[in-house]
Amino acid sequence: MIRCMNNINFKSEMNRQGSVLVLVLIVLSSMTIISVGLAYRTKIEMRIAFAHAQRMQAYYLALGGIERIKVLLCQEELTPLTIARICQFSGNAEEENLFEQFPDFNLNEGKLLIYSLRDEQGYLNLNNSDPASWSNIDGISQECCASILDWIDEDDDTGPDGAETDYYQRLEPPYISKSAPFVNLKELLFLRGVTRQLYIGEDLNRNLFLDDNERDGWSQMPFDNEDNRLDLGLVDIFTVYGDGKININTTNQVILSALPGLDSQAAELILSHMAGPDLQLGTDDDMYYTSSDDIANLEGLTELQIALLQEYCGFDSGYFRIFSSAGLNNTFKCSLMVTVKLEDSQPQILYMERFL
Repeated sequence: MIRCMNNINFKSEMNRQGSVLVLVLIVLSSMTIISVGLAYRTKIEMRIAFAHAQRMQAYYLALGGIERIKVLLCQEELTPLTIARICQFSGNAEEENLFEQFPDFNLNEGKLLIYSLRDEQGYLNLNNSDPASWSNIDGISQECCASILDWIDEDDDTGPDGAETDYYQRLEPPYISKSAPFVNLKELLFLRGVTRQLYIGEDLNRNLFLDDNERDGWSQMPFDNEDNRLDLGLVDIFTVYGDGKININTTNQVILSALPGLDSQAAELILSHMAGPDLQLGTDDDMYYTSSDDIANLEGLTELQIALLQEYCGFDSGYFRIFSSAGLNNTFKCSLMVTVKLEDSQPQILYMERFL
């Protein structure tokens, strides 16, 4: 009897110890899982913090590019001739030796900084340019043109291929059509048929030339479709500043060709005359336009084309656009677009947008 009781007590003790062991194993396993989870989360948070730090560094580096261009604007007495010259400017910090002015700046980290100056009035005005010119530009669909018109008109009647409040109310989140002029270019992203890729385009440095990093797909910014063709964005075509007159000295062939009554041949003639005998813009023999008489004296254009140029084009500007893109480890991480207005010879920032 006593022996039987001892066996029972022994088995009970073994079961108890076994239960304790299982419980300990469960606790240890849980703690291991929690520790691994915390370590993984810490690793992810460190990566996020590092990426954020790099984006912030690139942002402030890009602001430096904007200041570089503001200095350029302050150095010039703006006339139709000087505006035409400086609004072709594109540069980078390495070529201008800007990084070398800061001994503690580590170039081995692959820092990048490119910047350019363009004339806001070299673009088509969204609010008061002729809509007939919009659809003449490759990449701008009829749907996009119609959506722009519906966005700014005062009624709520949807035009063919356009969109009004009834369309936007079905989106998530819903919103209404503005029925008022554009205040900034970013409003275009609210429009039907406008994607971010269409808005930004592929021309990161805005030099109208297909660079290597603009044909490499998704390897680095800007992302592109690898079709070996430079797709301009809506930001390369439109503005919301100025009186609607296009500065003939600072616009490009794409926009000139799109003006009603003109074509690529007329645009080439206008630009080749402006480039002078060497056919290179930005050189000493350039022949910029300063008045309507200069346009009237152009040979090779019809009287109608001359009259249209005098109607659509101007020769001066007070608004300027700065593009500045910066990167670390040879990868662009921040791209800014800034609009400035000169007041008392000092550039005042009116608008800033970050693309990346």
